[in-house]
Amino acid sequence: MGFDIKNYICDLVRFPSVSADSSHISDVRACAEFIADKFSKCGFQAETIETARNPIILLKRNCPLGNPSLRVLCYAHYDVQPPDPIEKWRTPPFEPVEKDGKIWGRGTADNKGPSACLMGGLLNFLEKNPNAPIDIAVIFDGEEEIGSPSMNEYVAKHKEFFSGYDILLLSDTSAISSRQPILTIGLRGTASFDAIFRGPNTDVHSGMFGGAVYNPLQAMCEVCASLHAPNGMVNIPNFYDGIEKLEEWERSEIAKNPFGDEEIKRMLNVKSLYHQAEYTPSEALRALPSVELTGMGGGYQGEGSKSVIPSECFCKFSCRTVFPQKTRDVVDILKKTIASRTPPGIEVSFIDYESGGNAYYLNPKNLGDGRRAEILKKAFEASRKSSEKTFGNPPIMLREGASIPLISHIKDLTGLDSLMFGLFSPEDNLHAPNEGFSLEAIQNGAAYYEMFFEEMIKNA
Repeated sequence: MGFDIKNYICDLVRFPSVSADSSHISDVRACAEFIADKFSKCGFQAETIETARNPIILLKRNCPLGNPSLRVLCYAHYDVQPPDPIEKWRTPPFEPVEKDGKIWGRGTADNKGPSACLMGGLLNFLEKNPNAPIDIAVIFDGEEEIGSPSMNEYVAKHKEFFSGYDILLLSDTSAISSRQPILTIGLRGTASFDAIFRGPNTDVHSGMFGGAVYNPLQAMCEVCASLHAPNGMVNIPNFYDGIEKLEEWERSEIAKNPFGDEEIKRMLNVKSLYHQAEYTPSEALRALPSVELTGMGGGYQGEGSKSVIPSECFCKFSCRTVFPQKTRDVVDILKKTIASRTPPGIEVSFIDYESGGNAYYLNPKNLGDGRRAEILKKAFEASRKSSEKTFGNPPIMLREGASIPLISHIKDLTGLDSLMFGLFSPEDNLHAPNEGFSLEAIQNGAAYYEMFFEEMIKNA
């Protein structure tokens, strides 16, 4: 087929497909059209699905002989984060540069490089096995970096399409290094909102009214400080309801990760990490929910002093949830707690944000019964064998601290589970300046996927 993965990645990087910036809407569409054209020439039936925002690209290739023994759906996204701050890039963000064992450019690690590995391995497999008994579909999302609103709607309207597949494959999660991949078995859920605290109907002089009116800034800080206990755990009634204790096999997998607590401290240049009860920081970021303040403002912000108590202030919250929590329920509990702890004389209101979703978890030790369960068991074994042969190491099975809400959305609506094979590493700077993706990871990743599909059709 002559599919050159490196050239394909470079071609994709040249499209500034930034979904968060409306000035790039034509660039996002151009990238989608490029993908559709590229793979239609590789034997896929390509469909461009129009949405209220950015196109979804759907590729299909059914088993030529009919009666497939396996139906696989793959997921990728072609949108990227904004490149800002531009001045911190050593190379132009949308001009791919091959240097020091990497391809540098925005989107190389998230998700253009890893998705290219999946597609390259799949095409190599199909070239050698043109009559493989597999129906394959690949769906490219143009809005993952803004919460996949159009994809969420598409899944809800086409549940029967997604339900028709046996497994969902994607590479949009992390690895430890270019030699040590991770098989991601869980993702935290996420939601964000603002809390606005209001006191007097106008800013007031701190000399004339200080000590007589409740300062909204003081009230906000008191409420925020109450949300965590001295042992580091979230101090909200019923916050941890339903969460199972971390099993020993999972603690063991987390302990295998060489990018542990000491490496986090070294990378971030901090002397100590946050601790929550008996959990190590590495365990907590993967298996515990969290409530984080991501912004705060109010009062005079300029140079010098100003003796004024502000009439209002705000703070921003980011919540991460873990299975089986329902994110919206957790947010409701958090808001009620904030409201109940807000002192008299202060009113609090909230602003919600559109993106968010539930957590996802697939316990490899308890996959259940039935056809899909048997396919999942085979997929885990195929992943282990393929990783050992191509990367030299089996994947470590870990939950991810981050979120891909679409994955839980698909599971909730259709029951379809995901096998997430991580390829980018912490040093690849995804979402930050100087993003890059390892050439070694590209080579190994493509070889892995080719072998994975070969393993999946054995004895089919």
